[in-house]
Order: sequence, then structure tokens, then C-alpha cells
Amino acid sequence: MRTQPSTIEYVDETGTPIRVVRSARRKKTISGAWKQDTMVVSVPAGLTEHAERMLVADMVKKVMRKVVRGTGTDPDAVLLARAHAMDAELFGRLAAPASVRWVSNQNSRWGSASLQTRRIRLSDRLRSMPQWVQDYVLAHELAHLVEPRDGHGPRFKAALSRYPRVHDANIFLSGASHGFHAAKTAAAQPAQVLEADDDFDDFGDLDELGGPGAPDGFGGGVHGGEADDPYRLFG
Repeated sequence: MRTQPSTIEYVDETGTPIRVVRSARRKKTISGAWKQDTMVVSVPAGLTEHAERMLVADMVKKVMRKVVRGTGTDPDAVLLARAHAMDAELFGRLAAPASVRWVSNQNSRWGSASLQTRRIRLSDRLRSMPQWVQDYVLAHELAHLVEPRDGHGPRFKAALSRYPRVHDANIFLSGASHGFHAAKTAAAQPAQVLEADDDFDDFGDLDELGGPGAPDGFGGGVHGGEADDPYRLFG
């Protein structure tokens, strides 16, 4: 039985990273909050292991309900909860993302995913767009985790087709990409280069949009592309 201050970390059955902090200062109450993609729950050091498991599980549920209602304070927590819900509904929890974050330095892509770390990142440019468009990009990245070796091939497309508004989202993002590119060209800004990392998905290159000589298909990466893909404007 743990009765001394300590910290343990684990991933629960929903894929949520949990960190339990036993504090000697805390006597009766517990607290929970999202910190850097992890649910941190602080409990009294004197709790029994059985009581700790019950109270931590209850606190996680309470915080997640706030996240689902949109009252959570961490936007990344809201995004991760949405990813878990979509993974369960569309993919039977096969994607199992380790973390999902909004990022501001991803100016050339709508989203990216890493097979090695199972991290998903979405461009914060999506935050002004309709929820169903954001969900499409999230579904795209989840589908890559489900079918990591298929690129944008038939198995990937079959998985992604479980999202009901693929065609609508492609059209919406085509227009958005054109607008971003037109504004960038008008301002005569130099092309932005994304820093190299371990991402395997190169989803939507805004810098090479629609110009002469732009390659067919999605971003090069490990995926290649298809010339007849309605989303091919991303080069």
C-alpha cells in the first residue's frame, strides 16, 4: 500500500495518459487538470490503492465531461477527447493516438501524424473553420495511424471513407488553400519551410499550391499521390 508521496504514470483504457501525484500536503481533497497532453490528478498520500483507483477514475470522468461540453480550459485536451471519440466511432479504437495538439508552426500542412510516437498535430489555421472540416482532418490523420503502410492507397481511403463528409471537406479545404496561397503570393512573402521531424504524413502543402510545375497528389513524403485525386492541389 502506497502511503508516501509519489508519482505514477499510465495510460487508461481509453488511451488517456494519466499522472497520479500523491501529495503529503493534501489531506482530503483531490484535483484534476490537463497539463501537456496528460491528465494530472493530485491525491492525498494517505489514500489506499483501492480508494486511489476509484477517485482517480471518477476525477478523469468529470474532467473529460467538461472537455466534451467544451468547458475544459485546455484546447489540446478538447482535441484529444474528440480524437478518442472519433477513433471509437469510426475505427474501433485502432488508431489509438498518444496525443493530439494544435500547433502554430505548421503553416504548410493541415495536419500531420507520426507512426513512431502516434502523435497527431493540427494546424491552428483550422480553428476558424467549421467543426466538420476540423473533424475531417483529424479523421485523415487517424486513418493514417490505422493504415500506416498504405500511404493514400485503397486501404487508407476505405478507412477514411467512414467519415461522412470527405467530399465536402475536400472542396472546403481546396478553397481555403487557394485563398491562403493567393494572399501569400499577393504579399510576396517567401515560402515557409517546415522544420524536419519524424512525421510520416505530409498532409497538404500550402506553399506549392496549384502553381505551374506543382507535382500531382498529396505531399511527397512517403505517400506519393494520385493525379485524379480531387485534393491534389496540395502538391
